[in-house]
Amino acid sequence: MVNRSGDLTRLERIARLKAERELGKFAAINAHMAAARQRIAAMRQTLEQSYHNRAPLSLPVARIETAQAGRVARELWMAEQDAERLKPGFERIRHAAMQEFGRAEVLKELARQETRIKKT
Repeated sequence: MVNRSGDLTRLERIARLKAERELGKFAAINAHMAAARQRIAAMRQTLEQSYHNRAPLSLPVARIETAQAGRVARELWMAEQDAERLKPGFERIRHAAMQEFGRAEVLKELARQETRIKKT
């Protein structure tokens, strides 16, 4: 007779290894996404502060401020574009990690049910 419970347990172990690998990939890309979001937030704050400066400015200082705000706005736009380019890969890896983790959980539950059926 085939030991279905044991087979399911071995399959679960393999699925867990795959899930751990996918979760590792997800952790890496998630760190990149978090850094990108943090960079974007910092640039937005810098840009916001430059627009809310209420001090009177001389013409040369105003030119410098405008140039700096323009530079930050361009960098912000580039950072947002970088984050958008990361997004499809992030979503794909996140989905794969969830799928592998779910597979391992299903196999674990099936093995548990199989063991209960044998005992009854």
